[in-house]
Amino acid sequence: MCKFKSGIILRNKVVLTPEGNESHSNLLESLGIKDTHLNAVKTFVRAELIPQNDDKMTDVKDWRYKVDQDIVPDWYEKDPERYELDFRNAVEEYMNKWRKQFKFICGHYWTSAQDGSRTYYFMNGILKKLEFGKTNNYAESYVRDYLINSELASELKKEFGDKLIPIELNLTSMDGFKDYGSVEGDILSILNIQLLMKFGENIPLIDVPYWLANPNQTSKRGDSRYVQVVRSCGNVGYGDCDYGRGVRPFFIVQS
Repeated sequence: MCKFKSGIILRNKVVLTPEGNESHSNLLESLGIKDTHLNAVKTFVRAELIPQNDDKMTDVKDWRYKVDQDIVPDWYEKDPERYELDFRNAVEEYMNKWRKQFKFICGHYWTSAQDGSRTYYFMNGILKKLEFGKTNNYAESYVRDYLINSELASELKKEFGDKLIPIELNLTSMDGFKDYGSVEGDILSILNIQLLMKFGENIPLIDVPYWLANPNQTSKRGDSRYVQVVRSCGNVGYGDCDYGRGVRPFFIVQS
């Protein structure tokens, strides 16, 4: 399985995978290079730089370099240090641009989006993996209870005080049923589908699938199990509420 950050080393250049898709095979296809034994011998090297403890904010020089194929071209074998350095430099340049998107607040990195006099902050990553709850109703979920009582919520209150704006979250199901209503007053929450659609361009992809607050359907349709999930590639599906997925919170501050 390809890991962050993946890329292809060619004789005269390095090409990194696009955000949200670390697949070497997909990258080769986009470059018009067939993923064959012959080309692995002559043309390309699959490579990865893997962050320490999967923390992308650590120094790239400390990341573990890995060649993800058993055979390599002669040109690579003659000077592997040079090509590793080329790959590291490419990833370093990529990460320098990537990190400029984030702000460090209360021990975590966040991206932001402005909406009038409000600034929305979206965590770059997850707090933990957690079952959604006994049912797919976010108002009664384990996820909501965890966020309300989290250390992060307490730290945000100390950091921003009255500038924190209580969140109102619509829990309408994907087929339009409104019997779960909405939740109000939390200062830390997960996204619902409406907010994802509004601010999706400001929310970077992450490697871990994470919960949204909207149920697939509700008990009126005989479904109290399935909840919307954002996958690592960015598409939205649904998952069973008793399966652990990422808790990726956001909060709102008066600008």
